[in-house]
Amino acid sequence: MNLIKYLGKQRWFMGKNRTITRVDSLDSTEAGGTHIRLIKVSFDDGESDIYTYIDNENAIGKILEDAFLDGAQQSIFSGESGFFAFKITAPLPKAPLTGIQPVSKEQSNSAFCLPGKYFFKLYRRLQPGLHPEAEILEGMNKAGSSRVPRLYAICTYKSKHGEIYTWGILEEHFADAKDAWSEFCQSMDVNDAFQLGMSTAQMHESLKRLTGPKYTTDEPPFDKLEQLLQNSTDTEYAPQLRECLPELRIRYSDLLRETFSDKTIKKQRIHGDYHLGQVLITQSANGTKHFEIIDFEGEPTRSLDYRRTCRSTAVDIAGMLRSFAYAGAVSKKDPTEAQHNFITGYSKVSGISADAIEKESKPYILAKAVYEACYELEFRPDWFWIPAKALLEL
Repeated sequence: MNLIKYLGKQRWFMGKNRTITRVDSLDSTEAGGTHIRLIKVSFDDGESDIYTYIDNENAIGKILEDAFLDGAQQSIFSGESGFFAFKITAPLPKAPLTGIQPVSKEQSNSAFCLPGKYFFKLYRRLQPGLHPEAEILEGMNKAGSSRVPRLYAICTYKSKHGEIYTWGILEEHFADAKDAWSEFCQSMDVNDAFQLGMSTAQMHESLKRLTGPKYTTDEPPFDKLEQLLQNSTDTEYAPQLRECLPELRIRYSDLLRETFSDKTIKKQRIHGDYHLGQVLITQSANGTKHFEIIDFEGEPTRSLDYRRTCRSTAVDIAGMLRSFAYAGAVSKKDPTEAQHNFITGYSKVSGISADAIEKESKPYILAKAVYEACYELEFRPDWFWIPAKALLEL
């Protein structure tokens, strides 16, 4: 297989706008009748990324079965220059691991599941260090937190130099769950928005137990946005946004200064990439809805250290408010009342006033919209109008 051509076609490959000069194998091992590989992708700018590649992705279940054969709690498979390790973190359900199959939906990683039992996430672009999702799920599970998946196993690679990469996790799959994005696109249910606000505050309360590196404030990617706008073929929003970028920079600084002068929301560990696509809706036998929060890996383009920093929970709140705005733009429904109820629900559980939540979220809403505009210009130009319109109205 021509790996360079293959990588360019994958949704999870983050180097689509860069020229690949070569692809090298760093290490590999055999398991489940196939090979797990770590490959190094080099670019013409001299930089490189490490990716996980599996020869036969249909064999994920067989790989895991090999690893945990006869109830093994930990297994190690040798490579040429390191070790591939599999560690159980919670008792596995009574269901065959071989039933795990690929899920067609691809994002920045790849997904595999056995409905109602297992969900396996294969991390694609790897960085050395403690992975936030494995850390958060293991910590929240130990603390007895509900409404997050149970973490069953962690898959890592340790190089001969001592670097550790997390390349996969096996977790609980919620049966008959609906994704919140689709549900809110269909109906901006204000009661559901209120419940989601309460669930979000409960999540943040659970995350207080975890520690992380100190966070240093970084400015939204205004410079990157400016460069992307200059190269954009959009004739409606790009020229207007280019013109108002200097004002947006000043607006962001002013909002941040106002927030810091009267701060109520504390810094702690957060979700880090919170939006409606990271929430599943399940239903109890008595008809009660529950919001299950997933995907705690943070923004995949960021470093692991950054994703593990303690930041304002208003970052997550702003992400969800922007997600309501996206759902409203796509479905042509007004998200205002749902956004208000989300804040009210969060306020009820957290004890922070709705006014303080709204005020302290403003700079992060602007920052999120700038990030979104960059993302859409790079990967989904047809959606660029959504964050562009929001920025022009802020």
